[in-house]
Amino acid sequence: MYLDPGFGGMILQAIVAVVAMGGAIIYSLRRKIRNLFSRKSEDSGKKDVSAVSSASKASSRQADSDDDAVDMLDDSQGE
Repeated sequence: MYLDPGFGGMILQAIVAVVAMGGAIIYSLRRKIRNLFSRKSEDSGKKDVSAVSSASKASSRQADSDDDAVDMLDDSQGE
């Protein structure tokens, strides 16, 4: 039976991929289990919500000002 020289590299690559995938699965499961048993205070959750809402408000204000700028450009080009 003839084995191509590239076949050894392919086997090595498959072994490395399996080891990497196993490590990623173990890391993910360990993180999920740790998060399951960890306790978080309610205050930290409230701070996260307010940070997200203020960021979304700022982005909507930026979008509104961009729309106003486009409207002013359209008005000035029409004249």
